[in-house]
Amino acid sequence: MTTWDTMWDTLGGRGAVGVWLVGARGSTGTTTIVGALALRAGLVRPTGCVTARRDFASASLPRFDELVFGGHDIARTPLAERAERLADEGVVPPGLPRLVRDGLLAAEEEVRPGATGADDDRDRPSGENGRDRKNRGTQEDREDREDQEETIRRLTGDLLSFRRRLGLERVVVIDLAPPGPAAPPHPAHLSSSTLRRALAAGERILPSGALYACAALRADCSYVDLTTPPGRRLPALAELASERGVPYVAGDGATGARAHHVRRPARERVSAEDFPGARTARRSDRWSREPAPAASLVIDLARLVALADRAGLHGPVPEPALLFDGTAPDASADRAGPPGGRYAALVAWARGLSVPV
Repeated sequence: MTTWDTMWDTLGGRGAVGVWLVGARGSTGTTTIVGALALRAGLVRPTGCVTARRDFASASLPRFDELVFGGHDIARTPLAERAERLADEGVVPPGLPRLVRDGLLAAEEEVRPGATGADDDRDRPSGENGRDRKNRGTQEDREDREDQEETIRRLTGDLLSFRRRLGLERVVVIDLAPPGPAAPPHPAHLSSSTLRRALAAGERILPSGALYACAALRADCSYVDLTTPPGRRLPALAELASERGVPYVAGDGATGARAHHVRRPARERVSAEDFPGARTARRSDRWSREPAPAASLVIDLARLVALADRAGLHGPVPEPALLFDGTAPDASADRAGPPGGRYAALVAWARGLSVPV
């Protein structure tokens, strides 16, 4: 019988897509990995995954079983332990973490220490325990001894190693970390050339999210920012994505219009099956940033951005952000409007992309 470890190792090659989660051990990251493993094993349906709809069948999206996970995190609670906590909280179905435990252990081997930035006088995300806080202090002490250029090089090395060791065709980096305060304005934020000079001079000018973005783009990985409010994004990152020839997607992190399976129609409250199979009750007109619906968004984004990368798109790519509530910050006026219109525009975009055979 094939073990999860050998499956993980043999998924490489043409078609395999690495999904690198910043905040991999957080609630959303862990739920995403549990759900993807359960999908691969045929244990759950792709409930909540918009790209699983028949409308996307003709698009050249990577299959669910072609997604391989790794990530960065400052927290040290292992994925398997975090998944059990989420099951106790009702975020994922009881017993599901045990069924995919081998896969969680394999994914845990691909999680590397994260980074802090100029904005990190903030609390860590939910799920951090005393051990995580102690380790975070150790991490921050180490980073006080390395400048941001060195930190970016370390993060870049993690991504290059992940891609090389597993023989991945491409890697999509998705930042799930909680948004921090905006970094103080700096001229280096305005262009990639001034940013490179400032980093080379040892200046500490970037928030943590931008450290991950720089590392992803330098490693020629697509980058998706789900954390930063639109007004706080750095023009230098979009310019760097264009220079490196990879897609850069920025959204507001909301879960948008999800393909949930509604069990009790009602205007105020609905009983819904969330990804990956947990049942919840909530307002029918409001979908929050809870881990389950956000996890299906992450998987959708990974598939769509991998498709954009295969099609040769680079620089800011607004279309995948049509999945979010509202519109992408740089979306044209014809993409605004009700969710149905945004969904149709997303389907047309995905179907229209031409990829090499």
